[in-house]
Amino acid sequence: MFRQIYRVNADGSYQLLEDQVIDDDSIRIYVNNELIEETNCIAKNLEELVIGKVLYRGMKALRWNFKTSTGAAHIELLQYEKVAPEKLAISTAVSAQVVINAMQELLDNPLHRATGAIHLAGLYTADGENIVKFEDVGRHNALDKVIGWVVKNVKNVKNVKNVKNKTDLSGKILLSSGRLPLEMAFKCVEAGIEILASKAPVMASAIEFSEEFNLTLIGFVRENRMNIYTHPERIISNKRKCY
Repeated sequence: MFRQIYRVNADGSYQLLEDQVIDDDSIRIYVNNELIEETNCIAKNLEELVIGKVLYRGMKALRWNFKTSTGAAHIELLQYEKVAPEKLAISTAVSAQVVINAMQELLDNPLHRATGAIHLAGLYTADGENIVKFEDVGRHNALDKVIGWVVKNVKNVKNVKNVKNKTDLSGKILLSSGRLPLEMAFKCVEAGIEILASKAPVMASAIEFSEEFNLTLIGFVRENRMNIYTHPERIISNKRKCY
């Protein structure tokens, strides 16, 4: 949406301008009629958002009903399995340049460029092809939407309605525009994604967790470089692994 604003300079002069701002909403999330969270978000792709948040709470949705009402999103879990983090297999090898190029593609978002007010998250192949990406006012919500999409689409999810093409997670990279704390690393491990990277910093708690559970954690993907904090064996540079 656009709002009329006053842009004021230090000398007191001003201009009357049209400024683009993000239209966000407060959404209450209910699981089996129980309120589990209230979040401020862009009210799009709410089903993916809720499924991602449910996974973080240790429940992988297998069959469900989903609906929205004014200011709320409701999921009824008809079938789910309890999940906990398990060590990831190290089966993915990705070029460092692919990660850098994919991050540039993720950040090339018109709303992100125009407002600077949203976070982005996306799933990419080892060749740098984008599979899916989402935007939201919160970095956690953007990543939750990707995780929720993954739960709906990965091959080992059974009996999911309205899914045409299942996605194999081997060789996939999850990219984010925001800081990477423990919770975001946790979500990737539960979803079975081996590489998590961001243009922003990573937190010490995320590093410790990623080291233990075999997640490749990458920060500061910018200016044609990146910092690999854990499990560099998945990243290939100049045809050699980074270790």
